[in-house]
Amino acid sequence: MSSTVSIKSKKEFEAFFKLHYSDMVRYANKFVYRTDVATDIVQEAFIKLWEARETLLLTVSVKAYLYKIIYNLSLNYIEQIKVHARHHESIYTDLMQLEVDYYKDEKSLLQEERLVLLRKMLKELPKNCYEVIDLSRLQGLKNKEIANKMKLPLRTVETRIYRCISKLKDLAHRAG
Repeated sequence: MSSTVSIKSKKEFEAFFKLHYSDMVRYANKFVYRTDVATDIVQEAFIKLWEARETLLLTVSVKAYLYKIIYNLSLNYIEQIKVHARHHESIYTDLMQLEVDYYKDEKSLLQEERLVLLRKMLKELPKNCYEVIDLSRLQGLKNKEIANKMKLPLRTVETRIYRCISKLKDLAHRAG
């Protein structure tokens, strides 16, 4: 190695480790903001250094080399966290959509059941009652428009609507 510090022996490596370990953990922590992760990163960097000690040809100091490894490992960790966050966000979004779809389908099912029940109850109403409710509630006409269309006094239309709604409530109460 073309470095001023030799780390070929276990004793030299341990001395270098003890001298620089704390500073390197602080350096890694500046990127990852978690001491436990910074510690893991520094340990991994030292392992890489130890495993490459025989074949490593450095143009910079061993310390600078380790800082570069720590920097790269920290960036890899940050990128991994971002990927996990995107993945979790994607899962969360998918789950939220499933929940929305579930409740939408559930609501649609309930609405369909209610509509079936309403149609059944409407068939049980007298014909004149059904016509008024159909025009009022299902077609959305105003009472005056219904009166004109059926050629009935406005008060008669209002009375029929009231009576029909009362009958529907009674039928619904008996059905439910």
